[in-house]
Amino acid sequence: MANRRKPTVQLPDPTSMTEAAIDAGVRAVEMTAAVARGLARGAMTAARAMADGTVQATEQTTNATSAVVRDAGERAKRAASGATKRAPKRATPRATSTPRRTPRKKSGRRRSG
Repeated sequence: MANRRKPTVQLPDPTSMTEAAIDAGVRAVEMTAAVARGLARGAMTAARAMADGTVQATEQTTNATSAVVRDAGERAKRAASGATKRAPKRATPRATSTPRRTPRKKSGRRRSG
């Protein structure tokens, strides 16, 4: 049998190892709680921002809808009274009464002949 050597490194006291492990566990729990609080705070901030955005969008939709309804009512009144407006005549009439035509495009091919 071989001779066993004595360990040169002193092993730590088991009591202090247990205390260190407990301290590390407590720190981890505290850190987790802090992260959870931060996430909850962030979630509440995001929820408030979403609620504010929803309120603002609802107000804008309400304002736009009331404007559309108001315009429709005014149009209905004008149509009922028969006061339809025509486009004003041109201040300077065109030289010809026929509509303008755009010139035809020339094809890239040459005619043979």
